[in-house]
Amino acid sequence: MNFFRTLQYKYFNLSRLFAVTLLVASVTTTSFAFGDKYAGEFLKIGMGVREMSLGGSVIASPQAAAAVYWNPAFLVENTVLSGQFMHTEEFGGVLNLDYFSLAIPGRSDYAYGVSFFRLGVDDIPDTRSALIDDNGNGKLDPGERLDFGKIGTFGASENALFVAIARQMNPRLYLGGTIKTLYKSLGTTAAWGFGLNLSALYRLLPSLQVGAIMRDFTTTFLYYPDGDNEFILPSVQLGGVYTFAPSAIPIVIRPSVGFDMTLEGETNQADMNLGFISSGFRLGLELQIKKFILLRAGRDNLGSVHVGFGLNTLLGGIDYGLAMGGSYTELGQSHRVGITLHFVELGRYLKKYL
Repeated sequence: MNFFRTLQYKYFNLSRLFAVTLLVASVTTTSFAFGDKYAGEFLKIGMGVREMSLGGSVIASPQAAAAVYWNPAFLVENTVLSGQFMHTEEFGGVLNLDYFSLAIPGRSDYAYGVSFFRLGVDDIPDTRSALIDDNGNGKLDPGERLDFGKIGTFGASENALFVAIARQMNPRLYLGGTIKTLYKSLGTTAAWGFGLNLSALYRLLPSLQVGAIMRDFTTTFLYYPDGDNEFILPSVQLGGVYTFAPSAIPIVIRPSVGFDMTLEGETNQADMNLGFISSGFRLGLELQIKKFILLRAGRDNLGSVHVGFGLNTLLGGIDYGLAMGGSYTELGQSHRVGITLHFVELGRYLKKYL
């Protein structure tokens, strides 16, 4: 009877915490109307090849280095200094996505992490100074042409720097937070922004855990020099993962689920809509074979399909992912490659053999 009372009490506290989170988000949304729907769209792509191959259904189970983005509370699980690098050519190579993350174990139940993320389109032709404009109207009219020697290039990029901290509150509950700095550039125009994410991880059972993150908790503002500013409203992501290992075969199976809720009024690609609240589901499945080989598949919140595989070693891991279906059908598939390194083990290996 005491067990059920304790379980009921914990569920009540979790429900109350979630209700308070929704209330804060709703109040913030009411204060700022709908905000800018796509101001923070580049941050929704995700980070980490493994995590993206699982459709982003990893709020309760990211790798240590990728936890800086998906759920910083999970950093507490990290016991070694680890780094992760990812390169992606999104939509048939139109967009380049690069990401580096560092997970740092701490002391006294604390852990830390740092990540940098860049999404960019480089070498865009700039023809603004190349027009031979005979009549001076600023348009390319019949008989006029471009001076190809004067065609230059410019780039557009969106960047984010994350600094995270996590703490273990008790054997079941971890909390985390991330301060992020955003920088956008388009030619000579640039914008800066700052935001805050808060997250939690809770172990219901040894094989079952749930997680939550509230992004842009205080609303993230982007400041342009001309005063035409943007802001990103809070959003909530929930997730759960269950791990089981059949005794008859050497395989560990991890099904995972995720649920996104945004307050920006997006309706075109959402699974459900309720007023200004839009939501989407994520699904993922990971099979781990003999601790070293991993096969993955997932469905993200936009309905796109992802597949991938990974190879783990004592020194780190190598991951590959492929995104297809949904928007990738029209815009082109995305290939992703990631490398994870455990620096302490790598140092020992180099010291021993070199």
